[in-house]
Amino acid sequence: MPAGYHATRDHDEMAVPQHPQKHDGRTYVTPHALLAYRNELGIATNPSPPAVICCWQASLFATVRAERPHRRLHGPGEILLGLAGSAGELLELDSGIGVCLVPVGAPAAAIVLEELAALGTTRLIGVGAAGGLSPDLSPADAVVCTAALRDEGTSSHYLAPARFAHPDPTLREALTAAAPSAASGPTWSTDAPYRETLEEIAAYRDEGIVTVDMEAAALFAVGERLGVRAASLFCVSDVLSGDHWTPHFGSRDVDDALLECFIAAEAAISATAS
Repeated sequence: MPAGYHATRDHDEMAVPQHPQKHDGRTYVTPHALLAYRNELGIATNPSPPAVICCWQASLFATVRAERPHRRLHGPGEILLGLAGSAGELLELDSGIGVCLVPVGAPAAAIVLEELAALGTTRLIGVGAAGGLSPDLSPADAVVCTAALRDEGTSSHYLAPARFAHPDPTLREALTAAAPSAASGPTWSTDAPYRETLEEIAAYRDEGIVTVDMEAAALFAVGERLGVRAASLFCVSDVLSGDHWTPHFGSRDVDDALLECFIAAEAAISATAS
């Protein structure tokens, strides 16, 4: 044990975060400090649109970029993720809504949301692919996320221990209204797609969890911590409810459904502008 470290007696050594007073601590590295550093280097940064739609599928982002009038802004995550060459790309549509392509995974989603919030974003909807756990879901089905099981590590650094993180109720209701044919239900957010076990899938399906994704729990937790209203709308891209896993990534039906989800997210985020 390092010198000077005193663990709290009742702190779970397997818990994340490891430091027992993490949530009461003062943040040391902030996006505001990195923004100031970039300004010192002479790298200008645009304010972010107040409302942003995040996506993780390059095909969806490319379609929106090709079909919608827009201007390009500095990408989300450019301050920190850009150091590794993996920053996202941010557009501002003529409607004033931002659209960003985000690297996969909860840590990247948290970094992007931190930087968007620091630059002025107050509402965010994630539109992305998710695995379907429920046997009632088929490829290309839309699902409004009602809660996210926190089985990734990032959300625990933002919120005190709890099993689920929750979307902003106003945005969630707006998504339901904008996508009336969509299913709804909780998701399982995990960092490890190659460690989704048969036993977990069966248990979560029995519990009523309908999808599996990688970012929703982090988006909801970071949003709650920062005061950014966040919600998620999924398109089923692969099925985990039959005898074996069945992927449909990149299929025409899924790509078309992702665009429909994006259009629904536009309507929802516009409806909550006031």
